[in-house]
Amino acid sequence: MPNTIKIVAILRAKAGHEQTVKEALLACVTGSRAEAGCAFYDLHLDQADPQRFVFIEGWKDRAAIEHHKTTPHYLTMGKAVADLLEHREVLVLDELK
Repeated sequence: MPNTIKIVAILRAKAGHEQTVKEALLACVTGSRAEAGCAFYDLHLDQADPQRFVFIEGWKDRAAIEHHKTTPHYLTMGKAVADLLEHREVLVLDELK
């Protein structure tokens, strides 16, 4: 997909909440991948830190990203992890060619 906007979202679960966060994040993957503007949507667990989850995403354009933020699966995920995260960082990236 040309000019795909990449997102790297780094989420750190509060100690003791790793499994709940993992389940909530995983529940968002299938719906996100089915969105028209989604090129890829992958969830990872940091091998060195079991509290750190990393989404690596690819989107067609900014409109697709904004639409994603309004979907039921995204809103449900956000609500489920809101009080269970210690840290959240989102990077929106353009590939340099």
